[in-house]
Amino acid sequence: MSKRILIIKLGYCETLVNEEGFTPSLGDVFRHTVLLHKYACDRVTWLTTESAVPLLRNNPYIAELLTYNEQTVAQLLEREFDEVVCIEKLRTICELADSIKAKIHLGFGWTGRQFRIHPLAQSVADIAGGKDHFLPIQALLYQMVGEYWRGESYILGYKPRYHPPYDVGLNYRVGSKWPTKAWPISHWLKLERFLQQRHLTVSWQEGQSDLEHYIDWINAGRLIVTCDSLGMHLGLALNKQIVALFGPSPACGIYMYGRGEIIKACGACHEAPCMKEFCKKGNICMTDITPETVLKVALHLLDGSQAK
Repeated sequence: MSKRILIIKLGYCETLVNEEGFTPSLGDVFRHTVLLHKYACDRVTWLTTESAVPLLRNNPYIAELLTYNEQTVAQLLEREFDEVVCIEKLRTICELADSIKAKIHLGFGWTGRQFRIHPLAQSVADIAGGKDHFLPIQALLYQMVGEYWRGESYILGYKPRYHPPYDVGLNYRVGSKWPTKAWPISHWLKLERFLQQRHLTVSWQEGQSDLEHYIDWINAGRLIVTCDSLGMHLGLALNKQIVALFGPSPACGIYMYGRGEIIKACGACHEAPCMKEFCKKGNICMTDITPETVLKVALHLLDGSQAK
């Protein structure tokens, strides 16, 4: 029998990080679409932020997409669900989740003066608190809702429009929330030169102010070189070959679905991965990843895609 499910994921607090703020992480919102496979036969309502709407709009597994505001909050408080799945940790959002009538509340909440963690979400809370782990975040998310992850991928509702095709996309920008994830622009320029010397067409990131245009641009590339950002997750959802660069953020929770390679900064900073928003050392972990290394991996992936 179909159930009424409410998923609360705004991206204000990344699932595997303990931090507070009101700048949504769009990549964190999008990767939670993997949960929709579990609720494919149910009626799903998803509460998110306005900026994340293009990532979730027209998703075949979301029956109702709501934007977080006073009017929506008042509406939800009048309704009842079979399950409320709250994957936010801010007190105001958790208090809202606990105030909505439901047979089951999963994920996080706030009762009285205390942050509440459902037992199924304890592993996620421990990892956010600093505990080491080796599971992809997809598997951890499925644990939170009492299910096993079997390799399900992200789900993107938007259907990309035509964009002139190219060989390698340079997804050089990172979100404002984690500027330390950026690779130096001098490295990007050097990589571009190397690729062009091999007669490969290169395209720099487009769609900075238009999320749908951004998706169109990613979809047009054979391979995307990217930092740990929304573009990496979108590239995987669009079946692109991906070279993903990691420094201050941990790569252990990233599953590439056999569509690319992760390059991690090694040895430049003993604190990496630190998940710091600002670095007093000049972002040396990302600087340590050389364009020559990225080129070698990119060429290998492109050769492999041609052989298929």
